[in-house]
Amino acid sequence: MVVDFGRIGGVYKLDWYLSERKVEGKNNNVDLIYISKSTSHLNSQWLKMWDRVSKLSKHTFFWNTVIRINNLFLGYEKYLIPSHGVYLTNKDNFLSDSEFSQKKSEVNSKLKKVLDNHQSNIFFTKEEYSIGSDSLRRIGVPKNTKYICFHSRDSAFLDKVESDNDWNYHNYRDSDITNYLSAAESMTDRGYYAIRMGAVVKHKISTHNSRIIDYANTIYRTDFNDVYIGSNCHFFLCSDGGVSVLPEMFRLPVVYVNWTILKQISTWTLNSLFIFKKFYLVKEKRFMVFSEILDLEFGGIETNEIFSKLNIELIENSPEEIRQVSIEMDERLNGTWETKEEDKELQERFWLLFGPNKIKSPNLRIGADFLRKNKDLIN
Repeated sequence: MVVDFGRIGGVYKLDWYLSERKVEGKNNNVDLIYISKSTSHLNSQWLKMWDRVSKLSKHTFFWNTVIRINNLFLGYEKYLIPSHGVYLTNKDNFLSDSEFSQKKSEVNSKLKKVLDNHQSNIFFTKEEYSIGSDSLRRIGVPKNTKYICFHSRDSAFLDKVESDNDWNYHNYRDSDITNYLSAAESMTDRGYYAIRMGAVVKHKISTHNSRIIDYANTIYRTDFNDVYIGSNCHFFLCSDGGVSVLPEMFRLPVVYVNWTILKQISTWTLNSLFIFKKFYLVKEKRFMVFSEILDLEFGGIETNEIFSKLNIELIENSPEEIRQVSIEMDERLNGTWETKEEDKELQERFWLLFGPNKIKSPNLRIGADFLRKNKDLIN
């Protein structure tokens, strides 16, 4: 299996495979995992932690050659670690009915095993925990004080680490970091600190609240601190970006906001909430309903052209929407959240859009306040 360490979010398939292997028990196979880099960036701490549990090989060219030779032989598939993920992609729509059915069965089988693994596949050493605790104190978080992390995806990271490429087809995933500050303020009112994450970010945040820390723009930002801070928070508030892999890999609660591709909701996260950008059809002067968004094929290099052709304007989540879903997560974690009958009905109606018997984490939900106020989009 080849694993992309050029982006911190490139390790999903390795984590899913290790979860499968853990649930299934020991086997007699000798696994070969080797690394690749889609960008010039490589987080040294991230690589070190995965190397502890999977013994990564850096001889990419050699092993790519071995795989090409292996593929020439009949029955070569049984020697390859399956590369499919735990959700169906747009490309799967082009499969025949029988192929699609088989792929869906394989995906669901893998997802069930991933969901059965409630423990992280990677770990910090005792020494690293000590270093991480000191780092938190240095950036201003007192010892034994809970904090949340927050992050909004922008173009700064990819523009810096791979400046020769045009990455603007990812910009539909961007959002304004200032819209997250109301949620951060509310969390500090509840006794937490709020840490803004990011290795490279476009804008600093402006706040007079000493409990809100713009860690991404401090002298303390390091590869190690990125991983440690992001994987030890009360919950992680983020948009559709690679940084969400930190809490996901450590089985921490995640609040996803400004999500776009409904088909690729992170069904493997054990305790998460989602809310979405709205898709406004300018000519028709209306919002697309969720079923229309599910049918919309986008996400590749042609995304901007698709939106332009259909005259679609993406509307970011408001500060209040982000604040409400963050409060819901905190109250769920603290055991004070009260679910209304309307909320149960709306959740059921939403997930039925994905077809009967949708497999997902039982604690994966759409933000209650968001669904109440957008119930007309469940169609």
